[in-house]
Amino acid sequence: MATVTRQFTTTGMHCPSCSMLVQMDVSDLEGVSAVSSDHRTSLTEVTYDDSLVGPAEIIGAITKAGYGAEVVEA
Repeated sequence: MATVTRQFTTTGMHCPSCSMLVQMDVSDLEGVSAVSSDHRTSLTEVTYDDSLVGPAEIIGAITKAGYGAEVVEA
């Protein structure tokens, strides 16, 4: 098990409720241990077990919540 923390640019968030929706959908994914989303910076930071979930699934959850997302490359 390797825990990874990665940031995702999250577009379309306008208010705290938007951030909350993203956090709820991403936190439902198996292997996700922490999610922090900020509508002011358009960033979502996710800590997860990369043997259970990956960036594609996280982007899918953000998209399901109604927002755009892509990985922030280091």
